[in-house]
Amino acid sequence: MRWPRIAAGSPGWEHAIVYALAVLWSLGVLLPTIISLFLSVLGARGVHISWHASLDAYRDILESGRWEVVLRTMGLAAFVSVICLLCGFPFALWLAKRARPGPLIQIIWMSLTIPFFLDPSARTVVWRTVLGTTGLVNTVLQRLHLIHAPIEWLLFSDFSVYFGLIGPYFPNMVMPIYLSILLIEDDLLQASVDLGASPWATLRRVVIPLAMPGIVAGVIFTFVPVMGDSVVPNILGGGNKEYLADTVMSLSTSMNYSGAAAFATIIVTMAAILAPLFWLARQRAAVRIERRRQS
Repeated sequence: MRWPRIAAGSPGWEHAIVYALAVLWSLGVLLPTIISLFLSVLGARGVHISWHASLDAYRDILESGRWEVVLRTMGLAAFVSVICLLCGFPFALWLAKRARPGPLIQIIWMSLTIPFFLDPSARTVVWRTVLGTTGLVNTVLQRLHLIHAPIEWLLFSDFSVYFGLIGPYFPNMVMPIYLSILLIEDDLLQASVDLGASPWATLRRVVIPLAMPGIVAGVIFTFVPVMGDSVVPNILGGGNKEYLADTVMSLSTSMNYSGAAAFATIIVTMAAILAPLFWLARQRAAVRIERRRQS
């Protein structure tokens, strides 16, 4: 059997790539998500699955008090997302509109992409030597006579967990915002200035509304992965507090697959709730752009 030849520039080639990516995405992402959803509403004991609908897994979350783990994880993800947004938006704005091409920009982009090429454990465990009681921070502060005893809360605390999560997920926030701001035409910004708008008014009425799709995408790409992160809380938090990923792992180890699937479904549900915000932001941005062009 001979496969039909498709020219590299033909529409059929593009359709084939789209279909192949859709199939891979369905098998790698959509199918496991659907299976987890079904497992969460089925009775299961070990590897034996009872094929009848049951909400026991969700009831156990409420009765066992593990709902506090969900709230704690959501609070952690929200805090990290807010900090990354507050720091990432002005940085992305500068990177897209003010920074000039050169070695500095190349170094910045390398720094933003490095976390994607490092093992999460390797890039996290380094902070133990920096934040520990005998680490770099405490040593420098003591040498400068700013403190008399090591600061113990720098490691194995909420601070260390928050600090350790901000760095790896900062690029997730910056890149979508950068792309959105980059698409804003400079003539539009100049027109706002020519009409008498202050820099703050231009930022509030032009830049932020048009960059809203990137902002929402950055929040989604930061909030959801942080909820599923287990490396940083374990290495820098010392396992003092349990988070959602730890609960999923412990339930899977004890072969409570229904419970693990229920917690995994909660993460997927949060992504499903945030995803429409991206669509709404994109629609509003499209309407605003069309109004600007008509005026």
